[in-house]
Amino acid sequence: MKAHCERFSIMLFPLKPRLNLCRLLATRCLRTTAITPQNTQEKESNRQRLVILGTGWGSYSVLKQINKKLFDVIVVSPRNHFLFTPLLCSTTVGTLEFRSIIEPIRNTGFRDEHHFHLAEAVELRPDEHTIVCKSALNDDRYNLTYDKLVIGVGAVSNTFSVPGVYEHAFFLKEIADARQIRNKILKNFELALQPGVAEEEKKRLLHFVIVGGGPTGVEFGAELYDFVKQDVTRLYVHEKANVSVTLIEARQILPSFDEKLRTFAEKKMRQRDQFELVQSSVTEVHADHIRLQDGTIMPCGLVVWSTGLAPRQFTGKQLIYMSLLPVMLANTLSCVKLIETVEPPKWHALFVS
Repeated sequence: MKAHCERFSIMLFPLKPRLNLCRLLATRCLRTTAITPQNTQEKESNRQRLVILGTGWGSYSVLKQINKKLFDVIVVSPRNHFLFTPLLCSTTVGTLEFRSIIEPIRNTGFRDEHHFHLAEAVELRPDEHTIVCKSALNDDRYNLTYDKLVIGVGAVSNTFSVPGVYEHAFFLKEIADARQIRNKILKNFELALQPGVAEEEKKRLLHFVIVGGGPTGVEFGAELYDFVKQDVTRLYVHEKANVSVTLIEARQILPSFDEKLRTFAEKKMRQRDQFELVQSSVTEVHADHIRLQDGTIMPCGLVVWSTGLAPRQFTGKQLIYMSLLPVMLANTLSCVKLIETVEPPKWHALFVS
């Protein structure tokens, strides 16, 4: 679908994991033109300026595949690395180290070191072809102009407005989240070994709750169970009986998967000792317990929240605007071709799957 617009050209890229990491990391050289630190709006070549927001799957794929001879490519992101999210759960219990699942963005080979901005986009001014950015280091704001814009800032965890989630639960979307979860698990084990700790308190500290039965929740539950069976039994011999893992899902686990796979996964979970699958909803999260829909109080030492995604505030604002305009749908490769060959007035927005 095509739509005319004289001064507006945007592409939105949802972060949908692609497991072909080799193809993503195949191209090495990224050539962009220089930007002076004093004035980020001044262009020093006749190439169009392509600004990419985000360093996730969609943005990183475009960054690696776009023809840099045609564009000055500028990347804006508060995260200075690409994260291979399918392996993130493994870092929470030490199966993998954090550095093994990231690729620094600057390794792509910028022509000028100023072409990567450690910042986030906070406002879009389409009539001016300008993005307002806020530094991730000191909150300073500045304007950045573009000829073409790729929005691939990803999503945030959906809390469904459940009280206490932001204050007491942990998410699992970034390296920082995985590091916090790992530290919390180790801290709880050490607290349980302190002199004078009651048995009930030990069981609470070593009860790990996962809310959400999607791929992330199920994978983290599997990693945590393996950690209990392989490491806890060796390192915390006298406390292994107090460890328990609970996965809470309101409907069915792995809803996007084939029914046979869902049935098999659920069967395996129910066969595991010290692992419980509960079909319910969480209505409150507190520092030392959660409350279920039926009023049940469940004491716990860690809550990992993985109940789906919601758009970021920046993306949400643009979607409201874009809902009034025609868009085109394409995969990443088609998108790159459209960026390189089609003039801005020929298309208005592009969502990539």
